[in-house]
Amino acid sequence: MHTIPAQDITAFTNSAIADPKESLCMSRNVRTSLIITVLGLTALLALMLAELGQGRNDDETTPRRLTAAIGGPFELTDQNGTRRSAADFAGRPMLIYFGFTYCPDVCPTALDIMGGALDILKQTAPRAYQQVQPVFISVDPARDTPPVLRDYLDYFHPRLTGLTGSQAEIDAVKSTYKIYAARSAAQDENGNYNVDHSSFFYLMDGDNRYLAHFDHAVTPAELAEKLSGLLN
Repeated sequence: MHTIPAQDITAFTNSAIADPKESLCMSRNVRTSLIITVLGLTALLALMLAELGQGRNDDETTPRRLTAAIGGPFELTDQNGTRRSAADFAGRPMLIYFGFTYCPDVCPTALDIMGGALDILKQTAPRAYQQVQPVFISVDPARDTPPVLRDYLDYFHPRLTGLTGSQAEIDAVKSTYKIYAARSAAQDENGNYNVDHSSFFYLMDGDNRYLAHFDHAVTPAELAEKLSGLLN
């Protein structure tokens, strides 16, 4: 697990441009935490309803894993400026997190968890480690250009692939993966803004079909254990 140096993290967080009054910062943090909690619960409910909506097999005695209608084709640009599509990851399970580089705390924490889980898998389940492809998809393409993504992801894990694109491309992939993300109307004096978004890790199989999702509150050890069980 990697930690962003204190002198560098301000380049990627809103804290560097926030109002210096401590009370206002605390208020914004509380509001953000509440919003993320509500979004998370809403997204989880949507996943459960999607799974229930798949129905049952005609043979009631045959076990069947319910699969939510999450995932599908996409075409985006990675942190090196290369166009990438879902087909590029065919045959490899993807562990996907949606976020943005200016995220003050939730996204860096989630990426630390992802990186930590990968490091554990490398030691405890090398086959699963080699299989899974960690992916970070930006929900803030206006600011998250490929160079910004590249510099940001360098702090977390070397195997992370970052993806961004036009607003239309990001809107399409958000719809495909049932992700909520909306830019806040409020801006500071420098035009900086927040993006409220759902916060889950999605595990997709080698055919880009939904396998499971994990809340961002999971620990690296828990995530590694779940990935090992599902991928092995």
